[in-house]
Amino acid sequence: MSTLLDEYLAGLGESVTWKSRTSVDQYNDPTFSTSSITVIWFDDYRKIRTEGGEELEQFAYAMTSSAVEVGDYLTRDGYSWPVIGIQKTPFWSGEQFRVVNLGMRMV
Repeated sequence: MSTLLDEYLAGLGESVTWKSRTSVDQYNDPTFSTSSITVIWFDDYRKIRTEGGEELEQFAYAMTSSAVEVGDYLTRDGYSWPVIGIQKTPFWSGEQFRVVNLGMRMV
């Protein structure tokens, strides 16, 4: 089934690298798997508040139908952006797409 986001991805979408946290190693550091996904990217600064009340700075956000989670990274133009928040859009057959809040980029 096609979603509202799918209609816009062809014209506005761009490919980014998604580093998805998979587990932790013997030193308790996270390990990641890497794949390429299509997102609609927005450069947008704002302060966001987590469910726990913590205030964070968002420097960009992306819309995607991939199952991106907090703690993952999106890499665009050689910079990695940490995922600091997620908003899921409800849909009668599940989830339509996610808005992914991104923190300060890193080299």
